[in-house]
Amino acid sequence: GFYWWSHYPINFVTPSIMLPGALMLDITLYLSRNWLITALVGGGFFGLLFYPGNWVIFGPTHLPVVVEGILLSMADYMGHLYIRTGTPEYVRLIEQGSLRTFGGHTTVIAAFFAAFVSMLMFVVWWYLGEVYCTAFFYVKGKRGRIVKRDDVTAYGEEGFPEG
Repeated sequence: GFYWWSHYPINFVTPSIMLPGALMLDITLYLSRNWLITALVGGGFFGLLFYPGNWVIFGPTHLPVVVEGILLSMADYMGHLYIRTGTPEYVRLIEQGSLRTFGGHTTVIAAFFAAFVSMLMFVVWWYLGEVYCTAFFYVKGKRGRIVKRDDVTAYGEEGFPEG
């Protein structure tokens, strides 16, 4: 599978760091105990913290390096060595020049759009989980019939039968 990526630097092939946004999403659900508030607030945090989560990966690319007598940043040097659309140099060119309709605020607009999409996707996946991942049990009723129960306390206080 991934042996084609073995000659790229590690920050080109690792996914974005989603831990800050995921932690804020979980903390929002833990504190509010409400999926709608979690979708609005926690999903917003998830989208807004997605870009700053990458600073850990892309931080070392701003170090200066001298290549053949020319002072470059590591991002510039890697952008010349590895021509890909995910390089920091390509991202910098897009942020500075191509999206002029946003008036130079592309990162802020992209962060808020990511927050909106995260809110929307939280609601969609919550609904899919509620519909398709419900827990139900078939238990023997009082008269010996097998009955479907939708709650996790279907087995009562004695718990699951051992065996």
